[in-house]
Amino acid sequence: MSTNPFTLAALATTAVDGLEVVGATEDGSDEHRSLVAARLADGETVQVVLPRSVTALRTAKEHASALSALTLATRSRLPFEVPSVLGTTEAGKSTLFVLTRLGGTTMRLADISPAKPGLAVSVGQAIAAVHELPTSVAADAGLASESAASLRARLLETFDRAAATGSVPTALLHRWETALGDDRLWQFKPTLVHGDLQAPAFRVEGPRVVGLDGWHGLSIGDPARDLAFLLGSSEFGSVDEAFEAHAAARGIGDRQVRQRAMLHAELDIARWLLHGAERDDASIVEDAKGMLAGLVARVDSDQGAAIAPERLETMDLTGVQEYLGGAVVSAPAEQPTEVVENPVARDADAAGADDETGRIDDASAER
Repeated sequence: MSTNPFTLAALATTAVDGLEVVGATEDGSDEHRSLVAARLADGETVQVVLPRSVTALRTAKEHASALSALTLATRSRLPFEVPSVLGTTEAGKSTLFVLTRLGGTTMRLADISPAKPGLAVSVGQAIAAVHELPTSVAADAGLASESAASLRARLLETFDRAAATGSVPTALLHRWETALGDDRLWQFKPTLVHGDLQAPAFRVEGPRVVGLDGWHGLSIGDPARDLAFLLGSSEFGSVDEAFEAHAAARGIGDRQVRQRAMLHAELDIARWLLHGAERDDASIVEDAKGMLAGLVARVDSDQGAAIAPERLETMDLTGVQEYLGGAVVSAPAEQPTEVVENPVARDADAAGADDETGRIDDASAER
């Protein structure tokens, strides 16, 4: 069917009873889906979405299911707006979705910088607010749930597949294997997670997050997954602010969340490599190899980029006394001190490996 904004806006009126559209414009459409901003008679604007590929349709349905799980009571606990599904209608082999449209402007990763003071803190607090929601939100809706052990096993499977390609530098294989084998990284409590958080999901006004979109990955999982995108920034001070704001808002001791976030971010490149290999797409494979080479170079130049926390030697009584300048202590230190190092930023474009293939035949979608 036609993807003209006026055609889709008119179709939206069949999805939502009483919807009175007075204007429409394209709203970031691409080859996989058409997005239209439809202006209503009461001055509000809604978003009309028509998926144009099999994968895009699946994502839109998952997004709608997740938004249904976010009840009014749940949304009241969030410091930002979340879209609502107003209605749907069949459109040939696809489905047209009408949703409320978030305010603010789309955030870029580069916006999290000293040039926009306060935004990094707001981003960290917004992510923490999602993680503080009860896991029953996902459980009651039958959404996916992953334990620390199952997540670790899945990442190990990704590691094995990436290693089998022969395209991952040995230094990175050792780095990832060491992190996956370190039990300390995997002692965390799963939380509700957004699941596919990237900078464009945030809507901002000045230094404040006012909306969050793209909820198709809502599930119970590793909170570090939602923080991984931050590590694509070269503004290390602002990234630190976001992580610190997240930790302060949650008040829960997950000492290795940053290390796991780094591992997630780096394995995203491995997934991109696997995606290219599975599609037999040489351009994607070469792109991933370039990212991996760049990652090796950055890790080699930054000794503070270790994923696994450093394990320091426990001092005996004499060592403790010397460290304290001769002060008398009553007992030797029993626990080693762990130092969490700052990670190196990953390539911001190392994104997910899902393919938007399987185009829906527009010709067959005539109503």
